[in-house]
Amino acid sequence: MTRSLRPGPLIALAAVMAVAATACGTEEPRRPPAAATTATPSPTPTACRPTAPSETPHGGLPDPRGIDRRDATAVSRAAVTVMWTVDAAIDDGQRDAYLRACPYLTPQYAVRVAAEQAVGPVPQQWKAHRAYARVRLTLRQPEGDLDPDTPTMAYRQWQVTVTPIGRDQWKGPTVRAIAFVTLTRPTPGAPWHIARVTTA
Repeated sequence: MTRSLRPGPLIALAAVMAVAATACGTEEPRRPPAAATTATPSPTPTACRPTAPSETPHGGLPDPRGIDRRDATAVSRAAVTVMWTVDAAIDDGQRDAYLRACPYLTPQYAVRVAAEQAVGPVPQQWKAHRAYARVRLTLRQPEGDLDPDTPTMAYRQWQVTVTPIGRDQWKGPTVRAIAFVTLTRPTPGAPWHIARVTTA
């Protein structure tokens, strides 16, 4: 599979948050983390440290226990939803949302996410309105020269629509992006895990 490099996931969401706060602005792209080529069993407890805030963002999140982990589409939908759901009342930045997604990630990818430096803090306007991200996803057909799914590797693309909503009814501008998701698992029939997410 070949694909041009795209902004890393944390950088992309930082750009969305900045745009939502100011209706303008960009982030400099950087190389995404290297994709893991194999999946292993569920992440160890240390893979997701430091941990995300223990509180749940306004509006809730998908419950990992209710997700069919052998359905690549269901796993990718849940993971991307969690990754993009930022709540200014409990989060310092989008990295907290990514840490909440650790149960869906391969151990290798979870370690990379946890090692990211704090990027794109929650905008002051979000904090002033105690805003949270309302996330909507639409499944898209894969673009480019992606290989077809195999029993142990799958690819999904999601149209991500993010609207910041204040607890005081403030509403920021809606921003859209595409999330490219690579999923892996060690054997056919094993649970899927997210090995990489890039955005455009």
